[in-house]
Amino acid sequence: MKPIFFFLLISFATLGQNPKLAVKIDTIVTLNSQNYKTEYHINYHIENKTNTELSFFLMPNALIANTASSLSLYPVYKMYQNGVFEDMDGPFFEYETEAELEYDKIEDKKSPEALKLAKEFQDSQTTIAMEYYKKYKENGGESEDFQWVYYRQKLFNNIVTLKPKEIKNCTIKTLWNKNRYIKNGDLEYYLDEKNKIEIELILDLKTVLFKDQLSVEDLKKITDNPNFISGVFISNKAVVDFKE
Repeated sequence: MKPIFFFLLISFATLGQNPKLAVKIDTIVTLNSQNYKTEYHINYHIENKTNTELSFFLMPNALIANTASSLSLYPVYKMYQNGVFEDMDGPFFEYETEAELEYDKIEDKKSPEALKLAKEFQDSQTTIAMEYYKKYKENGGESEDFQWVYYRQKLFNNIVTLKPKEIKNCTIKTLWNKNRYIKNGDLEYYLDEKNKIEIELILDLKTVLFKDQLSVEDLKKITDNPNFISGVFISNKAVVDFKE
């Protein structure tokens, strides 16, 4: 083997073993506080492995199943039973806010408590959307598309920036509705509590794919920044307890 090719192979191997970000699931806490749903807290961290500041789009405190993860800001999760990946749309649900989580814990959605939470959440979201639009117009924004303005600002509100070697600790709070049969199209999977069931988190960081939610100037500023990264970063696998 020629020395130059050997050097290139070593270089690529080193790069593969030393990604810009490291993602690790630290602990998974199970809270069996509900009769019909189990709450899980997935504690994990993201580490900037480089000597430069890094930024990326991510909503780190929610999650979404691999099968439904297109154009999502959330960490993606994959489920394994006895070491085999199963492409199920579940068992966990995504919640962006504590209010959504608390609402979904309530079994009777017509109860006064549930209706009160739903109204508070809707009112809050309306207020936030109006504030986004007002701020956009005050800063000289020209678009009249209210929804586009909302999602543009939501993107910018979910830029994570890590200093060199910084570690960011995160917690995802989610629920399982205790349904062991989970479908994905014509396929059906069963969560067998006798099996070793594991979860893996994937940070599928995107930039250009969000171009429809950004102005031309926004996109150029992001793509011109070498420290605003995209890429796929995969965590370790961690055991999840589905016993009742």
